[in-house]
Amino acid sequence: MSTPLPSLIIGPAIVTWNGYTYYTKAGVKVDFQRATFFIETDFDGKIDERHQAQKTTVSLQPVGSIAGLTACFPYGVGAVGTRLFGTTNLPLVIVTKFGGASNTGQTITYPRAALTQCPPLRLQPTATLFGELAFTCLGDPTVQPNTSTAWEALADVAFADTSFDESAIITDNYSAAWGASPYNAMGSQTGFAIDLTLELGAIDDDSYGHVDLVLKSLTATARFVPNNLTQANFTALLANQNTGYIYPGMSLARATHDLVITGSGNQGSGHTLTATLKNAGPKQGSYRYGVDQHRFASLEFTSRRTWTSGTANPLLTLAAA
Repeated sequence: MSTPLPSLIIGPAIVTWNGYTYYTKAGVKVDFQRATFFIETDFDGKIDERHQAQKTTVSLQPVGSIAGLTACFPYGVGAVGTRLFGTTNLPLVIVTKFGGASNTGQTITYPRAALTQCPPLRLQPTATLFGELAFTCLGDPTVQPNTSTAWEALADVAFADTSFDESAIITDNYSAAWGASPYNAMGSQTGFAIDLTLELGAIDDDSYGHVDLVLKSLTATARFVPNNLTQANFTALLANQNTGYIYPGMSLARATHDLVITGSGNQGSGHTLTATLKNAGPKQGSYRYGVDQHRFASLEFTSRRTWTSGTANPLLTLAAA
C-alpha cells in the first residue's frame, strides 16, 4: 500500500465583518463544533452519539489598529436584551492571500456571524491594543440546512485588499486618574488592562439547533500594577478599614469617580487613546514581598451602571484623537 503524500495548504488571511477588515497578529483560527447527546441503555451503556446543534467559532488577535475600536467593541449597554444575530444577516468572510485554482486567494463566507467575545484592551508601550476576539457563526434559519451553502461557501477570489495602515498601530505610555491626589496621576509597571465581558444566552430549536444568541449583560473591569503609590496610598484606596471602609452591601463604586486612562501621544503616530471606565470602584489588590518583586502585584477596578432620566449611561467609553 502506498503512503499518502502530504498536500500542504498554508498562507495568511484577513477577516471582514460588518464593514470592517481585521488584519491579525497571529493568524485566524476556525473551530467547527457540534453539541451532541448520547443514546444509552442499562445493558450496554452509551451506544450512540447524535447531533444536537452546531456552530463555527472564528477567533483572531487584531493587529492593533486604533481604527478598529468600534469594530472590536460594537456593543453598548443599550444592546442588553437584544439578539446578536437579529433579523439581518451579517456575513463573515475569511479572505486568504493564497490558495484557489490560481493560488491567488480564496474566500470562505459564513452567511451569519456575530462578535461574541470582545478583545481584552491592553494599554501599554510594549504591546499592541488588543487581545483575542471571537465570532460565532450560525446557519441562516431561513435556508434549509441541507443546501450546499447553508453553512459556508468557498470561492476562488484573488486577494485585493489594500486597507492595511501600519501608522494606526499604536503602542503608547498611559496614566490613570481616579478622584483626587495621589490617585489623579497613577502610572503602571505593566500597563493597563481593560476587559469588557459579554454574558450571552442561547436560543435553540430542537429541529434546527442554535438559532440566535441574546446579550444578557455587559461588565467592564480594569487592572494594573501601580508604580508610583506608597503602600499607605494603596491600602487607603482599597478602603478595607478606617473611615472610608466599604461595608457589606455598599457599592464598590460609591465614590462615583470615573477611572480615566489616557495615552501620552508620545509614540509619534499622531494617535492618542483615552479609555474611561464609568463609575469605577476599587475591588481588590495583591501585594508581593520579595527581594526582586515590586510590592504591588495588581489592582482591580470594577464599574457600576447608571441611568439619566431613564436612559442608560455608557459603561466604557473609548476616544481616539
